[in-house]
Amino acid sequence: MLLARSGNTIRRAAIAARPAAGVRFFSMGVSKAEIDHFGSHVFKGTVADEYLTAVGLPSGTLNSPDWTMSPDSADKVAKAVLNWAVDNGATSFCHWFQPMASSGVRHGLSGQVQNAFFKFDSDNKAVWDLKGKDLLAGETDGSSYPNGGLRATHTAGGYLKVDPTSHIWLREDTIFIPSCFVSYYGYALDEKTPLLRSVDALNREGKRLLSTLGWDVPGLQTNIGLEQEIFLIPREFYNQRMDLQLTGRTVIGKDAPRGQEMCDHYMAPPSTTTPALACMAEIQRQCFQLGIPLRTRHREVAPNQYEFAPLFGSVTTQIDQNVIVMQIIEEVAAQFGLAALLQEKPFNNVNGSGKHNNWSVATTDGINLLNVNQ
Repeated sequence: MLLARSGNTIRRAAIAARPAAGVRFFSMGVSKAEIDHFGSHVFKGTVADEYLTAVGLPSGTLNSPDWTMSPDSADKVAKAVLNWAVDNGATSFCHWFQPMASSGVRHGLSGQVQNAFFKFDSDNKAVWDLKGKDLLAGETDGSSYPNGGLRATHTAGGYLKVDPTSHIWLREDTIFIPSCFVSYYGYALDEKTPLLRSVDALNREGKRLLSTLGWDVPGLQTNIGLEQEIFLIPREFYNQRMDLQLTGRTVIGKDAPRGQEMCDHYMAPPSTTTPALACMAEIQRQCFQLGIPLRTRHREVAPNQYEFAPLFGSVTTQIDQNVIVMQIIEEVAAQFGLAALLQEKPFNNVNGSGKHNNWSVATTDGINLLNVNQ
């Protein structure tokens, strides 16, 4: 049972847990984000083109989904991905998907089964191996995901298909293949499939509407910039609160003794003598490697509340990246003795954490339809 502790007892413990005067967390072995390594762990652009041309494919092959329709091209892309993965120390791959109803209950908000990419050759020797069919599709048990009803055993599978609008990426020893997840009859079991269908519908019907109005455009795309607000709190106190551990928010107890009336936390200088800035720097470094343009970091309004904000991008890529960012935030915070709270209202009577969606619709040749100046 969680033992109740008085407010004075907790405050005294927090003061005792403070670092010694003069300790600088930010200088204690924290690696800084390096622009030269931006996107080095995502298979796109010049990183991908080096490996694609080596297997006989032209630069820019991944800019179009056409490679997914040709078995020969898919095999060559898989070979290029394999060479890149091995050169970067990877040993496994997975189809990465976003099952429905994951918010607040699933770490990382994603699903995956990691498989080592190898086979045995004719001499029974293990060798690296990844084929186009491995890259394009996968199959797993779909019966335990929310699906709207019971299904017979022969239709209980879940089927994964690569999403060529989002890029393959690498973390630790695994490459992640962004994928759609559907049932035997094609019903969406994930959050991505409805998104891609809505993007396609907006492009199709938006072009038709603009044509009726006298504007012929090559296509429409939706862009978004997803801000991410969080609370960073000492992990030792997080571990004493079962409500925070189980729900991500407080459900019992008094209000905090100090609120946000003075707004003194908002945009105040991050301190090098607390772990928060060092934690945020490491989050930003890992995101830079994955090509996530996490540009802004600052203190938010409520005590111990912070925010990251990226540059905008296509809606499918940005949503994938935001899901990755949230997982990185939770994992990196633990390395610095912190717990990251991502729920929208962790504490009573102070600001909650928003995720502002800076959304726009534009033509594929760069005209923002919500910008009257264009």
